[in-house]
Amino acid sequence: MNDTPDQTFWERLAARAQPAGALATMEDPMSIVRLGTGTSWAASVSSVLFAGVFFWFDEPIAAWSTVLLAVTFFTVWVWYSFTDSSGSVRTAFFITLVAGTADNLIVHVALGGYANSGAYWMWGITLTVASALVLKRRETLAVGIFFVVVAIVLGFLEPTLAANRPPPDQTLTSILFVIVFIGNLVMVAPLLVFFLERLGRERALAERLLLNVLPAEVADELKETGSTTARHYDGISVLFADIVGFTPLSASMEPEEMVNQLNDVFTYFDTLAEQYGVEKIRTIGDNYMVAAGVPVPRDDHAEALAGMALDMLEYSQQGLLSFRIGINSGPAVAGVIGTKKFQYDIWGDTVNTASRMESHGEPGRIQISEATYQQIKDDFDTTLRGPIQVKGKGTLTTWYLEHRRQTATAATL
Repeated sequence: MNDTPDQTFWERLAARAQPAGALATMEDPMSIVRLGTGTSWAASVSSVLFAGVFFWFDEPIAAWSTVLLAVTFFTVWVWYSFTDSSGSVRTAFFITLVAGTADNLIVHVALGGYANSGAYWMWGITLTVASALVLKRRETLAVGIFFVVVAIVLGFLEPTLAANRPPPDQTLTSILFVIVFIGNLVMVAPLLVFFLERLGRERALAERLLLNVLPAEVADELKETGSTTARHYDGISVLFADIVGFTPLSASMEPEEMVNQLNDVFTYFDTLAEQYGVEKIRTIGDNYMVAAGVPVPRDDHAEALAGMALDMLEYSQQGLLSFRIGINSGPAVAGVIGTKKFQYDIWGDTVNTASRMESHGEPGRIQISEATYQQIKDDFDTTLRGPIQVKGKGTLTTWYLEHRRQTATAATL
């Protein structure tokens, strides 16, 4: 990736932050750079402090090893900061991983084993966790296995290492144990908390996205069983709404303006669907489809869609778009098919007739079938349109839905 002249120093680093491990789940590359920079500087400073402790207790081999480690951390950070390779994150980490491992081994051996070094080899825990952030899964597994195997080998060598030198000052051993213990907690615990919180946020986001695609009851079934079962419903109502003259209208408007118009109207329709407790099925172009009585059966499905249709028509009449709306009621089958891009859908003659109610209707009106009329006639005023020829259905008697009667029950609201 080439740097651009107007990028800041930190933006250039962020542009090359492309790890393969857990950090790859972070959308903000700048966060990766800040985390990496903070870790590198903290490791450099802590290595210098360790070197000071070792010099103070007259342990020159351990001291110079940690000095070299501090220099390596700093040099690698400088090198990464001024390279152009997008893969430099992994390269930089491999160098620091090797250097950190070598320092752990040198200090462990130089001080005479686990007991004398204050379990200095336990820094391998932090190095393994760091590997999980940057490296691939198999690479991280290899790092973890390496530290475990070496830890076992060093355990067998403990008597030999301890016998090869006089015991170091016990104060040094105690200091090292406390620092190693606290250091691993300080380095590992915040990272685990960070990613556990992130996992929770991602799960909540996935939950919201799933609920935007599927009804809650269907989504729960899918999560629990991994599949869903199509269900037959004895009575539902289906509504189709379509923009009148959409093609010529879209030709006279800017694409962005048309999309904004559709978004405003359909967003309001979505709000109405939630208000009336009905299920939005889909939008295709300028067509909006919604159903009542699925996935949870309800007796007032026709009344709910009739009330929503009146509100839809009233809202659409305030703008530039004119809608035809059609409603039909009857039995249907509903469910989810396929394994990718899940979509909750309904099938059956009830759906086909509802579509015909819309397509054979008139602009600015709500046409309903006889099945729907029979269910809402006590709560809504209608106008008989009479028999009409419907493609694929023959002659059907239909009505226009006019308005809700004053005596309509609150169940439709």
